[in-house]
Amino acid sequence: MALLACVAFISCKKNETLTESNELNASSKKQTTTFASYTVTTEAALKSAISAAAPGDQIKVSGTIYLTSTLQLLNSGTSSNKINFTTSNGGILDCSNISSGWGVKVNGSYWNITNLTIRNAPDCGIVLQHGGYNYLYNLKTHANKDSGIQIYNGSNNNYVLSCQSYDNYDVANGGENADGFACKLSGGVNNKFESCTANHNSDDGWDLYGQPYTVKILTCTATNNGYGTNGDGNGFKLGSAGQTVAHTVTNCTANNNKAYGYDGNGNTGHITITGSGGSGNGKGLMTRIY
Repeated sequence: MALLACVAFISCKKNETLTESNELNASSKKQTTTFASYTVTTEAALKSAISAAAPGDQIKVSGTIYLTSTLQLLNSGTSSNKINFTTSNGGILDCSNISSGWGVKVNGSYWNITNLTIRNAPDCGIVLQHGGYNYLYNLKTHANKDSGIQIYNGSNNNYVLSCQSYDNYDVANGGENADGFACKLSGGVNNKFESCTANHNSDDGWDLYGQPYTVKILTCTATNNGYGTNGDGNGFKLGSAGQTVAHTVTNCTANNNKAYGYDGNGNTGHITITGSGGSGNGKGLMTRIY
């Protein structure tokens, strides 16, 4: 009897210990994670905040910041806690003091980049070069000397929503390269543009030249592109010769572009264009669409 009582006592104490441990774990899980928030007004403060940014943090640009070198977003957020790069009052990144290169380079993943203006870069305004799962919303990119927004070199699963890209002109090449939006030259998988506008860019509104994976373009508008001396001037350039890539264009509009509204450009993939149209394009609405 004494042995049985002892066993029962040990069992009871063990259960109490487990219960206390569970309560501690539950309490720990209820603790709120805190994220850093920075409001910056100078290039030095901006680059310091960007370099230190961790998942869930927020960096706000206040006023106009004049960059003297490319702003590099190299670290990453997570799928549940992205890094937020935005503005408190219409922030502008002016790149006119950069001697060469892109305005903003994104090599990290899981960034929300929203409500900013990026202008006057000596090359592209913003390039998503590596990484992926980035979200660009309500950006304005203009007066850059190459494409306003470009996805490139394996960057994947990016979503570009409600952005405007206009008046981009590569002076050195007579306007041959500066598109409003580009996903070209080896961008990765699952990139999408929605409700964006490209107008008065020296080359094309959208350029998918050399892009090996399907790009989706939805409810976007390309107007008056191709004003550069050497610009092609298509509203939507959907690939290039030797490619077989099934891009999709849905409910888009192409008006008054120098060349075609929609040009497959030699891409023999089954390009799907649905609910899209336009008028006033110099060479016609559609060509080389298979």
